[in-house]
Amino acid sequence: MQPASLTEVSKWLSSFYKVICPTVNDLWVSKFRKVDVPCVSGWILNDSTRIVDIIKQLNISRSEVDKASTLLLQSFDFSILYTKIDLMDLKALMKVLINKVFHAMLKFNHFKFLLVQRTVLNCRFLWLKNKQEINFFGNLCSFKVVEASNLISRLDLLLDNLFLCLGHCTYRQCIGIPMGTNCAIYLANFYLFSYEFDFLKCLLKNNTSCCASVILWMIFLFLIF
Repeated sequence: MQPASLTEVSKWLSSFYKVICPTVNDLWVSKFRKVDVPCVSGWILNDSTRIVDIIKQLNISRSEVDKASTLLLQSFDFSILYTKIDLMDLKALMKVLINKVFHAMLKFNHFKFLLVQRTVLNCRFLWLKNKQEINFFGNLCSFKVVEASNLISRLDLLLDNLFLCLGHCTYRQCIGIPMGTNCAIYLANFYLFSYEFDFLKCLLKNNTSCCASVILWMIFLFLIF
């Protein structure tokens, strides 16, 4: 039996994950709004120059008493991340996150399906209320339509079929995202988001001024790395 490539599966996952990033960010920001805590930025930065703007916003939000003391800022990076992620844990967290994203789109916009069209140069997308809407877009090539369950099963297909050949032996990979796969960066980011989001919810259970200060400090550290 010849080994099959999962490259196309990973490429399509990258396209879908890129599309849901804004909704994932909205989940993050909405947690702050619910308890009336200011959010200086979203969950992640796409441009390092935004750090300067966030520092300015953070300084403006500080009280005069706080400004009398020095604000310490730190940045962190990972020496090992991709190679240490448990794939079963990743699958479980991604299932929860994908369901949250589609639930949010259904609740606020009545969208149930996601259409993505991949071209050589870019990726176009459209949220749909039903599959019948596809008929209004003419002859679309290189597109796929998914709902939450489809997206989850595609990831399962990828992560359940990672194998290594060493000599005459074949081993199934259960720890670590393959760093060369197209959707690896999205999986790593969403994996971190899931834990950070749960931590954020714990902090926001008690809406106190002390809690708000801690949140602003922690989020800034999360954003920088």
